[in-house]
Amino acid sequence: MAGVRKSGGISGPRGVVYEFPAARPRVSTVTPGEDRDSAGVTEGARQLAHADGLVREAAEVRAERVRALKEQIANSAYRPDPREVAREILKRGL
Repeated sequence: MAGVRKSGGISGPRGVVYEFPAARPRVSTVTPGEDRDSAGVTEGARQLAHADGLVREAAEVRAERVRALKEQIANSAYRPDPREVAREILKRGL
């Protein structure tokens, strides 16, 4: 370790003394007129926020659709088309 030396005398070392190197001048990497700190939102984050908003809106629309279907079932007015149901099952691969 540079700068470390034992101190002592005839009776042996009594401790360790560290000699600090001369202070180095600070070098700035910021050019004049340039802001040092900055923050931004990436395009990916913008797309994610947009998708999140769409999902939240879809959940509300879906809740409304479920409410309407429950009401139809309760009133015995729900009459699904069996061919449409079969078509959707095949389309989704269920």
